Amino acid sequence: MTKQINNLFATFIMVLLIIATRGHDNWLSSSVHLPDFTIPTLFIAGVYFRQFWVAFTLILGSIAIDNYAIIHQGISANCITPAYSLLPLTYYGIFWVSKYISTLIIDNNIVKNTFIIIAVTCTQWLIVTSSYYFFTATYNKVGWVDFPAYIAKWSIIEIAIVLYWMMAVIVTFTLIPHINHALKYSKSV
Repeated sequence: MTKQINNLFATFIMVLLIIATRGHDNWLSSSVHLPDFTIPTLFIAGVYFRQFWVAFTLILGSIAIDNYAIIHQGISANCITPAYSLLPLTYYGIFWVSKYISTLIIDNNIVKNTFIIIAVTCTQWLIVTSSYYFFTATYNKVGWVDFPAYIAKWSIIEIAIVLYWMMAVIVTFTLIPHINHALKYSKSV
């Protein structure tokens, strides 16, 4: 029962992180604007929780946040095209593939784990971006001619954000046990 409560609490915290960083006008964006944390939560869920309901909750939460922002906050619905239907599928793909990552700490598997994180992030981004581009006015005018320039412009920005978050997650998850050990040691002295 305690493990279920811990999983529920961790999922709740991850949903709060998604809400705080999803990129829409929210309570946090007025003082600080953090990049979207949705994809890192899916990596964390796939590595440590591996339960469908956790992924479903995170994905549904991100979609609900987008819908709330569009309907109630007047945020542009520019990105809501038929391509948006691929977003939850690619999010689930991140969750599913991240089950092959052994841990999100610096250890002997860091090279393999880093390769998986980079490959999955780039693949997800390319699928979502290509499908979005297909439904834009630019595609209707010139087809795929401008797509390489579009990729060059946005991939560096959007993929890097996810990778920066994942570096922060890996460093944090690596340091937490050491900090806990140091705190326990200082109490015993």
